Amino acid sequence: MTQATRFSRLTLVALVATLLIVACAAPTPAPPTPIPSTATPQQSAPTKAAPAQPPAAGDNSWARVQQAGVLRVGTSADYDPYEYYNDKFQLDGFDIALIKAIGEKLGVKVDLNDYAFDGLPGVVALDQADVAIAALSVTAERQAIADFSNVYFAGSDGVLARPDADAGKIKDTAALAAVRLGVQDKSVYETMAQDQLINTGIMPKENLFVYSDITRAVSDLKARRIDAVWLDRRPAEAWARDGSVKVIAQDLNQQLFAVAMKKGSTALRDKINEALITLQNDGTVAQLVQQYLNTRPEDIIPPPQVLPTPAPSQPTPVPPACIDGATGVADLSFDDKNMTAPPVLNPGQPFTKGWRIRNSGTCDWQIGYALSYVSGNTPAAQMGGQPIPLTRIVKPGETFDFNANLIAPIAPGTYQGFWQMQNLARQHFGETVWVGITVPGAPTPTPAPTQTPVPGISFTANPTTITAGESVLFQWSTSNVQAVFFYRDGQDWQNHGVAGVGQSTEFPPQTMNYYLRVVLQNNEVQIRTITISVNPAAGAPVINSFSASPASILVNQCVNVSWSVSGQVNRVTLLINNSPVWDYAPVSGTHQDCPTTIGTRVYQLQAFGSGGTAAQQTSVNVQSNPQPPAPTATSSVPVPQPPAINGLTLSPVAIAPGGCTIVAWTTGGGTTRVQLLRDNAIIWDNAPLNSSVQDCPPIPAGQPLPFAMVYTLYAFNNAGQQTARTVNLTVSGP
Repeated sequence: MTQATRFSRLTLVALVATLLIVACAAPTPAPPTPIPSTATPQQSAPTKAAPAQPPAAGDNSWARVQQAGVLRVGTSADYDPYEYYNDKFQLDGFDIALIKAIGEKLGVKVDLNDYAFDGLPGVVALDQADVAIAALSVTAERQAIADFSNVYFAGSDGVLARPDADAGKIKDTAALAAVRLGVQDKSVYETMAQDQLINTGIMPKENLFVYSDITRAVSDLKARRIDAVWLDRRPAEAWARDGSVKVIAQDLNQQLFAVAMKKGSTALRDKINEALITLQNDGTVAQLVQQYLNTRPEDIIPPPQVLPTPAPSQPTPVPPACIDGATGVADLSFDDKNMTAPPVLNPGQPFTKGWRIRNSGTCDWQIGYALSYVSGNTPAAQMGGQPIPLTRIVKPGETFDFNANLIAPIAPGTYQGFWQMQNLARQHFGETVWVGITVPGAPTPTPAPTQTPVPGISFTANPTTITAGESVLFQWSTSNVQAVFFYRDGQDWQNHGVAGVGQSTEFPPQTMNYYLRVVLQNNEVQIRTITISVNPAAGAPVINSFSASPASILVNQCVNVSWSVSGQVNRVTLLINNSPVWDYAPVSGTHQDCPTTIGTRVYQLQAFGSGGTAAQQTSVNVQSNPQPPAPTATSSVPVPQPPAINGLTLSPVAIAPGGCTIVAWTTGGGTTRVQLLRDNAIIWDNAPLNSSVQDCPPIPAGQPLPFAMVYTLYAFNNAGQQTARTVNLTVSGP
C-alpha cells in the first residue's frame, strides 16, 4: 500500500477503547450517565434492535447468502491486531473473529478472502464478496458505492507527557513527530506511528520507542528518556491522576468501524445488525476486544447513543465511472498449495514466480498498471521482487500472466510475500496473491579442514556449539607480528584491530564464522577461522537488529545504538562494557552514548522471555586522535591492499521492456565498500562486498528499441583507492 493510502486508512482507526452498536433508526435517548471515578466498569444497558426496514424490490442479498449457506467476506490482512496472518499462515484478528461469530449467529459458513484495503468498497460493489470487514470507517466517499452496517467499534486515545510540557503543543498526529514517542508493542499506536509518521518521513525512526510493557514507557517518560506516550485514553487518564504526568492531547483519531456491503442490500444489512446486537449483548464483542486489542474491561468507555450526523453542507460524492478489480486465477509456477506445502528452495537460489490474474472490474487495466509487492511475514519475504508493469491494455474479463524474478533468502525459514495490483493513481486494488517458499536449514556442519599450524599464532573458542543466547569465549595469542584483527561474518576487519594477546566473549545470533587475521612481519597474512554452530532456542525472543554506529569514533564523539526485538519478550537490557545502562528498555529503541575515554566500547543487548534468552553484542573503537601513527616495522596498521573485483555478471543479459535481470558480483583484495550504478546513477550504495540484486530498469519515454544499459560496479578500500568493472544489458522489443 502506498504511503498516502496507508495514511488514509490509519485516520480511520478506532483507537482501542470502546464498543458501539447503534441502530441508525433508534430514537434519541437521554444523555448517558457520567462515568464514576471508580475502578468498577461502567455497564451499559443491552442494545435493542431498530425496526428492520422492508427489503427493497428485487433485494435478494440475504436470500442468496442463506441459500448458498456461505457468507463471502472480503478483508485486508495487513493491519494487526484487526486482521493479519498468524504464524500458521491463517487469517486472524479482531475483525476476523467478529465476522466468524456473526456467521455463526446467522447459521452460515464464512468464506474469507484477502484484498487490497483501498479496493474493499469496490469488491462488494462488484459482487465479489457479500460483505467487507477490515477496520473500515464510514465515509461519504465509501457510502457512494457501498452500504454499511451499524457501527461495531469506536474508541479514543490519549497522549501523556511530563507536567512541564506545553499542553497546546500536540494538536494532531503529525505533531507527535517532533517528540521521542513511546508506544506499546503490537498496539494500534505502534502501527499508526510507523505508517503515519516514520514511513511518510515525518518522524526519524530514532524517535519511536516500542515497549512490551506500557508501564516501562511511563517510567521512562518520568525519567526523561522519552517525551510522550501514546495509548488508550482511559489508561492515560489513570496514569495522570497522581500528577506525575499529564494528558496533553486526546481524541486524535476517533473513528467508528462498520461492515460494508453492496448498495441496496437492505435484507443482508438487517441480518448483520441483528447479529451484531446479539453479540454485543451477550458479551462476545467485549471479550474479543479484550482478547485481540489488549483493552481491559475497566478501560472501556460507554458508547455514545447517537451516530454523528454529517454536515449538510458537504457535497454528495459522485460514484466513480468504473471500478478497478482483480481476481487471482492460477499459480503458474511454485504453487505453495495455500501454504500447506511451500516449495523448497536453496538459500540464494533465483526463481521466477508466475500468477495468472483476471481483470474482474469494470475499468480497463492501462499501460502503467502493475502487480507489486506490498508486505510479507518477514522483511525478507520480498525476495528482491520489483513491480511488474503491464505491457498491454487488459479489458474486463481478460487475464494477464505476471512473472516475478525472485531470489530465495539466505536464512532458513518459511517466507510468504503478498502482492497486489496497482493502478495509475498508485492505489492498490483487487485480490491479494502471494508467493510462499521454504528455505531449509543448513545441513549438519562439516568440520573444517585442519588448518596448518603457524608458529606464534593460537586461536581457540569454547564452546563451539551453543543454543541461541549463550556466550562463547574466544582467546588468541600471537608473537612477532605486525597487526591482529578479530571479527566475524559481516564485519569489516579493518575496524576490529586487537592486541596481540587477548580474549572476547561473544553471543553469536546464528551459525557463523569468526576470524583472527594476523599480519606477519614479512606482510604475509594468516587467517584462522572458527565456526560456531548455533541451535535456535524455541520460544526465546529474537533480536532482529542491533547496531552501534559509527564503528570508530574519537573521544567525546557520540555513538548511536539501535535495536529491535520481537517474540515473547519480558525484559530488554542494554549494557556497555558489561554494565547495565538501561534495564527494561523498549523492545525497539535507540540510545546515544558519548565515550570520554579511549579504548574498545562493547555494547550488549539482552532479551529475556518465557522461552529463553537472546543476546547480541557489538563494539566501537574509541581513538584519541583522527590520524593513526605512520606505519613502521612495528606498526599495528597494515599496508592497505588495493580493492579488487573478481566477478560481475547479469542473468539474463537481454530483457524486454518491463523485464528484470539479476546483477551478481564478488570482490576481494582490500575492498571495504561497493557501489552499483546503472547508466551512471547509483542504485545501491554501500552494497555487500559479495552479493546479488534483482533490478527491473525503467525504460525512458520515447526510447527506441533495442538499446543498451550499462551496469558499473565500483570497489573501494579505506585508503581511497578504487577499481571498476562494467557489463551491458540489452533491452529489446517484446
